[in-house]
Amino acid sequence: MTSPATRWLRGLLLLIGLVATSSAGAASVCDLSGLGHDAAAQARVHVLLSPRMPYALLEWPRMADAARQAGIAVVAYRDPRVPWDEWQAATQSQGLADLLDVPVLEEQIAAACGMLNHAPAAIVTRCGRTHPWPILGVMPVAAWRQLLQSRHDDLERQACR
Repeated sequence: MTSPATRWLRGLLLLIGLVATSSAGAASVCDLSGLGHDAAAQARVHVLLSPRMPYALLEWPRMADAARQAGIAVVAYRDPRVPWDEWQAATQSQGLADLLDVPVLEEQIAAACGMLNHAPAAIVTRCGRTHPWPILGVMPVAAWRQLLQSRHDDLERQACR
């Protein structure tokens, strides 16, 4: 049997935990709408790239082509934790001159979207809506397309804003 004081303290701790969890969630909403691609009816995949994951840059051209062939627009970003000199060296050494000038995604946005855990990290958007689940890592074309299509289908069920 627990005392009233113990029950009260447990309730207080539970309340503090719930408030902290809801506050943290509210501050970390994935919002890519400020990036200029928010109203497009065509699905877009926003991808964060980093040379710090061994195959991320090497495999990216193949994955980008597969997304475009599936009718999904592609927007690439540089990981904000990668300094310019490191990015330049990596893109040049791998013959990826087209990636040299991709914009840096703000770290706060990348974190809110769950894109800092692995590279490549992709988020699908359509009509001003962002799918809540990132797609992480290099994968075969069939798996990549299936995940992109699944995210697209989820977003297509919702009316455009």
